[in-house]
Amino acid sequence: MTLTNYGLLTILLLGLELLYIRLARHFRLFDVPNGRSLHQTTRTVRGGGIIVYLAVLTMVLSVPFNQPWFFGGLTVVVLISFGDDVAGIPVRFRFFAQSIAISMLLIQTHTSSTDWWLFLGLLVLGVAIINAYNFMDGINGMTAFYSLLTIGTLWYLQRDEMDSRSPILYPFVFVALLVFSFFNARPKAICFAGDVGSIGIGFIMLYNLLTVINEQHTYLPLLLLAVYGADSLLTIVYRIHRRQNIFRAHQSHLYQLLISQRGWPHLGVAAGYAFMQAGINGLVLRALDWSAVHQFMLAVLISGFLSICYVITRKKIISPQKEAIL
Repeated sequence: MTLTNYGLLTILLLGLELLYIRLARHFRLFDVPNGRSLHQTTRTVRGGGIIVYLAVLTMVLSVPFNQPWFFGGLTVVVLISFGDDVAGIPVRFRFFAQSIAISMLLIQTHTSSTDWWLFLGLLVLGVAIINAYNFMDGINGMTAFYSLLTIGTLWYLQRDEMDSRSPILYPFVFVALLVFSFFNARPKAICFAGDVGSIGIGFIMLYNLLTVINEQHTYLPLLLLAVYGADSLLTIVYRIHRRQNIFRAHQSHLYQLLISQRGWPHLGVAAGYAFMQAGINGLVLRALDWSAVHQFMLAVLISGFLSICYVITRKKIISPQKEAIL
């Protein structure tokens, strides 16, 4: 893409986002604070992350992109997620639709297997990843900063893969994320990503991750989601240990506690998560040429480091009395 194309794409997506915000306000599609919300405003537009799907749709209509299973799966999760943002959809229906979408994604990336148990395992893992990405969308700037960093790193990894379809996708998604960041990454957000945004972005991220894994013949790129993964997985373990419903809205994630218990600013916490992930991304880039044993050791060290940081930080910011309430 030329500089002119980038400029035109930015203007187009900025206009589409402004149009969506205006329509959302007209139809009163505002974010309603729930059990996991850390804001009190009821006038912030929900679903602003739909701009990422509109960017992909623009790409499909304007340049050659023969990845129908991927686009079909993305459309499925975006439609079901937008429906949930607007009116609420039972969990079982959302999981069913997400399972269909992940199945299409596995077919598109040639990750599907003739062994039913392996396919089922990949399916469950894929659904878990996109929902974990949604769980982490709880504060201003978090999805924006983290997604820009991850997409940027994946784009760098595939910059020379001329035979891959993924590089065509990156400019459109990256510009869309920049536009979304303009409206979201501020002390008082104009719009939130909503499920349509965070799950849609998570689906795109998973597609690109699987593509890179297949091209690099290593699972090390999964560490590009290490910080998100550590917070999500360890929080789930914590809630299961306390016999809590993991599907119920809550404020138990570490990033939520840093804000609710310590009073840290939203953008500061979001930037901190992105900064820590940036350091891990740098290690991943350096380690792609290492042997499988050394890559495994690096993965163990990073996972252990993040787990220790999570446990220590959690204990420091929560008193035993507050822990009993949480």
